[in-house]
Amino acid sequence: MDGVLVDGEPLHFEAVNTLLAEEGRSLSLEQYKPYMGTKSGWRELIRDFELQNPIDEYQRRYLPLMTQQYLVKSEALPGAKGLVRALQERRMPLVVCSSSVRPWVDAALRKITLLDAFPQMVTGDEVEHGKPAPDIYLAAAERIGVAPERCLAIEDSPAGIQSAVAAGMHCWAVRTEYTRGMELPPCEREFNSLLEVRLEDILGVPA
Repeated sequence: MDGVLVDGEPLHFEAVNTLLAEEGRSLSLEQYKPYMGTKSGWRELIRDFELQNPIDEYQRRYLPLMTQQYLVKSEALPGAKGLVRALQERRMPLVVCSSSVRPWVDAALRKITLLDAFPQMVTGDEVEHGKPAPDIYLAAAERIGVAPERCLAIEDSPAGIQSAVAAGMHCWAVRTEYTRGMELPPCEREFNSLLEVRLEDILGVPA
């Protein structure tokens, strides 16, 4: 979801710095990038920046803060709504595989009016091991009854690409302002936005 359907990373970046500011700390964009698209962000932030509070405290306050961010500020990325609706019309099984928790995914997709397009979702709070482990994508394939090697994942973050590839899926990367210039793991194709993705390309992925 984040970085593919919704420009969520600026919302997370802002929220993380809101909480860090209370401890007199801040995180630059370059420092933030390695934590994008992972389930264990706060655990790693506490370790790497020697933060003073337990993880439960950060997670407790971060959940409602980000839910409100998604409800109010979510915007669909260029090409996202058109591509999703076109695939929906052709009855392609669609699944959101997000490291975010379910309330954030629901809030973001509701704000950009795409919630109805995804009857199936797998979120970070529903799997034991988050991205870059393959759990989230393997669970998605199982829910729609399609072998992983017949699935196409569209990802933006290094952890997400690694997750999809480890699950045995085809994987395409879409760049965002947060990942331009960043070295991404190997994947089959790379785009500057979903506007560059042709419906015929997706329908033609080997099955």
